[in-house]
Amino acid sequence: MENLKETSKQIRKISNRATLPILVYAVLYLGFTAFVPELITDALRSQGITLSDSSDNMMRYIFIYLLIVPLCMLTYKLFSKNHDVTLKSGFRKPEKSLGWCLKWTVIAIGASTMLGGVPTLISSVLQMIFGTSVSPLDSLFSTQSLTVIAFPKTLGAIIPPLIFAPIFEELLFRGLIFKNNKPLGEFFAIIVSGLFFGLWHQNLPQVCTTAFMGMFFCFIYLRTKSIFPAMLAHFCNNLVVVIRDLISSNLDLSNFKLKPIETLLENWVLLIIFFLYAMALSGLIITGLVLFIVELVKRKEFKFEKSTLEISGKRKLFTFLTAPVTLIVTVYLITISVLNT
Repeated sequence: MENLKETSKQIRKISNRATLPILVYAVLYLGFTAFVPELITDALRSQGITLSDSSDNMMRYIFIYLLIVPLCMLTYKLFSKNHDVTLKSGFRKPEKSLGWCLKWTVIAIGASTMLGGVPTLISSVLQMIFGTSVSPLDSLFSTQSLTVIAFPKTLGAIIPPLIFAPIFEELLFRGLIFKNNKPLGEFFAIIVSGLFFGLWHQNLPQVCTTAFMGMFFCFIYLRTKSIFPAMLAHFCNNLVVVIRDLISSNLDLSNFKLKPIETLLENWVLLIIFFLYAMALSGLIITGLVLFIVELVKRKEFKFEKSTLEISGKRKLFTFLTAPVTLIVTVYLITISVLNT
């Protein structure tokens, strides 16, 4: 019994350390995005300067990725002085080939999209029942944090998903949180780290897809022992979203019901490009899913180190999720995800 109490104490300590940066992010996000951008906007307006929507959006992303997320990582380090998890250890040459990394990037995009498609169907049902306005197309592939996302017609809307997110999200979730959870067992760490990555996006239809995506990123990081392949996979996934948005943002189908033929003729080039994109994406998804099934059958890559703690899986999960900080973060993220949806 004494050993069980000590084990539970260790699990709660690991759990609280993992979710503390997410709690700090939530608090800082609410504070900074609610007040700071508005103060800056008002100050500029008093000088006769007005920010466009894309500029305002970029300013919010700068606060999130260049200030808030680094502060979250700093918080982790301050509360983990005696812990051996460091970002520096991930900055190394990958132990797998570029071909292996690209293969698992395709698997991550394809399998995560297919596995995460269920919430999209659920969201469609919720729309019919409650009249909600969740867009399945927007939520299916999107991996961005909760902000007012502008269509990527400017660099201000392209830089965050292609540069900021792959770097800072990987450093936080794979470089720190996943490595922090590894003592509880590699497979367990992949699952819980991925789940919190999904919840961190704070939008219910996105949670499942991004959770699976986070699990694959953890797996890539685990096998390569380098943060760079995970960043590459994250970049490629977000690139799929950016290309889609670049095409759709330039399509003007507002008059389709009134003038269907004229509207199609005016947009025929972009419609062909969008069709080719959809076909390529479908091929990517199918290829990723098939490769994943093949890897599951071979089972060579799926040998994980177990935890040295003597405790059942169910009790370990319960203890992890009921640690004080983790419980607060979980309830908050689920509540916000539902409300945002």
